[in-house]
Amino acid sequence: MIHEKQNDGKMKTKSTTQRRERERDARRQAILVQAKSVFAERGFLNATVEEIAERAELAVGTLYRYFQSKEEIYVSLLFEAMNIFYDRIETIRASAAPPDAQLRAVWDFFYEFYQSQPEYYRGFIFLHNEGLRDVISPEVMNQINRYAGRNFRQVSQIVQAGMDAQIFRPVDTRLAVDVMWSLLMGLAQLVETRRNLGAPNGAALDTLHRQAFDWVECGLRR
Repeated sequence: MIHEKQNDGKMKTKSTTQRRERERDARRQAILVQAKSVFAERGFLNATVEEIAERAELAVGTLYRYFQSKEEIYVSLLFEAMNIFYDRIETIRASAAPPDAQLRAVWDFFYEFYQSQPEYYRGFIFLHNEGLRDVISPEVMNQINRYAGRNFRQVSQIVQAGMDAQIFRPVDTRLAVDVMWSLLMGLAQLVETRRNLGAPNGAALDTLHRQAFDWVECGLRR
């Protein structure tokens, strides 16, 4: 009987701990959802913890139980996006499609992700800011670089597989991926700039997206 009571007590404690962890994770995720909107609207530098807390319907002190700073919230969003990228690219790499089809699938995923989650791309664009090192610690910067490098290596491996299969000509794989990412970010910034200026849209983004990859693929093929 004593052992049974002890086991029951342990099970209840474990259940309570798991419930609290789920609740904490859910609250953190709710904060990140609101933070993503605030960062997208105001930019990292102009966004405040107070505004994020207000959007999440929390007291500022309560928010600080889940995140220590605005920087931690921002970096958490970046890592969330980078992990989504990693998982999707791994799925593409595991498919039976040939390397050239895999590379196009990665490009299409990047574009679809921008279309559905433009807030993440605005977060990536902030990484271009010269004042970034003033607000993000060296440790966090190194972690961002590790996550980004991991994802870039995935795509580089697809390019290398295309070279091994004699589909692509010999190239610097990392340079090829840098060009792809630069094109994608450039297209996103072009659309954002035109929207902000109220300028004519020019060519549709779908058309720009397809044409840009066609040029990349043309440059890679033997």
